[in-house]
Amino acid sequence: MAVLERNGVPHTVGKTWSTDAPYRETVARIARRRAEGCITVEMEAAAFMAVARHRGVRFVQYLYAGDDLSGEAWDHRSWQTSSSRRALFELAVEACLEL
Repeated sequence: MAVLERNGVPHTVGKTWSTDAPYRETVARIARRRAEGCITVEMEAAAFMAVARHRGVRFVQYLYAGDDLSGEAWDHRSWQTSSSRRALFELAVEACLEL
């Protein structure tokens, strides 16, 4: 968070739901996760956390909300071609160096 704040990057801190199978994202489960305070869902963090715990290394993650599936239609936000991707990579490197 310090790296983002120092660089003036707006950000939100919150819980994420990590699942390994998108078909498990039922309407009822989504409602439960939202009630628990989850603001994102993704599919990789749980695996990374398990490996980090097994190896005894520190794990930190930040998520770039490239697309939005929370509404009726998919908002792709052109995340694959966004010009901000390089800046996000540089922020990630800066954060890793602070670990």
